[in-house]
Amino acid sequence: MHLVIAIHIATWLVFGETLAPLELNETMFTLELGIVTVGFLLMALIILSTLIFGRFFCSWGCHVLALQDLTSWGLEKIGLRPKPVRSRLLLLGPLAVMAAMFLWPQIERLAAGRPFPSLHLSEDVDGFGSLVTSDFLRNLPGPWITLLTFVIAGGIIVYLLGSRSFCRYVCPYGAVFSLSDRIAPSRIRLDAGADCASCAACTAACSSDIRVHEEVKQYGAVVSPSCLKDLDCVAACPSEALHWGWARPAGFRSWTTASRPKRYDFTWPEELAALAVGIVGFFAFRSLYGQVPLLAAATLGILTGWSCVFLIHLVKRRDVRLIPFQMKRGGKMRWPGYCAAAVGVAFLSLMIHSVVVRLHEARGHALWDQVSSANEHSVEAGYLLMQELRWIHDWGVWTPPYVNDRLARTAIILNRPEWAIEPLKRLSQQWPDNQFVIDELAALQTQFRTR
Repeated sequence: MHLVIAIHIATWLVFGETLAPLELNETMFTLELGIVTVGFLLMALIILSTLIFGRFFCSWGCHVLALQDLTSWGLEKIGLRPKPVRSRLLLLGPLAVMAAMFLWPQIERLAAGRPFPSLHLSEDVDGFGSLVTSDFLRNLPGPWITLLTFVIAGGIIVYLLGSRSFCRYVCPYGAVFSLSDRIAPSRIRLDAGADCASCAACTAACSSDIRVHEEVKQYGAVVSPSCLKDLDCVAACPSEALHWGWARPAGFRSWTTASRPKRYDFTWPEELAALAVGIVGFFAFRSLYGQVPLLAAATLGILTGWSCVFLIHLVKRRDVRLIPFQMKRGGKMRWPGYCAAAVGVAFLSLMIHSVVVRLHEARGHALWDQVSSANEHSVEAGYLLMQELRWIHDWGVWTPPYVNDRLARTAIILNRPEWAIEPLKRLSQQWPDNQFVIDELAALQTQFRTR
């Protein structure tokens, strides 16, 4: 997979254009606008292959899973093996994100009475629907948001919630593929006539936190849709009794009573607290400052839910451990516990602050629609908009470009061009290549210097 990525980059560097980004989220554009994208074609191909062979793509073709496995490998090299967190309600995360991405827009379409668009290829060679592009970073966030996404989705969540926890608690594509996997007539299974010794070597080797030896003992095959067919369990079996092959589709047998009751790390009140805080965290970080993308926000939401329960554990439990540190022992807090508590409180405080920012942003977007439409209430709305935008600038962690841009535009609409100078100065630093901003700033500075 990484060799394919290297070839993709090399093609762009040498020829100036390459295949459009293989972003599965472009499926949303196809469903909403009917434009056939590379991401949609890849998504359709993966679903078809999963219906037959199971979830091979996730383990053999997903760069995010490769990053998570790299993190797990690196942690093991320094003697750390994160304990997987088992939660009931956080497992709803992928389904919720999948519904938000693919189902909710269609429900809105049906409610509004709009027809489904017909599939067609884009005629714009530089648009997001083109199959080949010269814009290598098309439809991708900036470098800092990309780095943040990789750090939290491929690193932090693995350390705190266990290996492949992004796949388990966040990934909407995994939710789609897990549904397809239930129908697939192939899976990890016992050889005909073989008997499982229940040594649990396969379970120990599984990075997806599946109790392989129990499932094959009870069903003769792995029926969990979390199985990514990476074949680690097959390689680990000392009697070579496991293999990938054709088998009866799993259906929903994973929902039946297992040979041993599942053990969860959260009580039901803690599950509900994690779910509630996680939902608030998702909406707090989603599009925060116009920057944070959907999957990064979903990951941060899961982390806020986990942080809430972790702080509860620090308060209520006598012993709390987070590898490699003992946070609390015998009811006595240790210095790592105080440090972890401070980080947790700071993170949840950031979430609360982000909620307030998002409320001001939502109010600002609504007012901007009034101001930009130039209706009879635009003057009053303009002054209210200035207040909302200035609050974000004064109290936000960062002032995004759109805030400076709208501050300048609103000042000019209100016939107060002197108010536009400062936001234009900041915008010229954020958009140094935007000649219009530079010229507008120079003209205003000249105008008010001569007065």
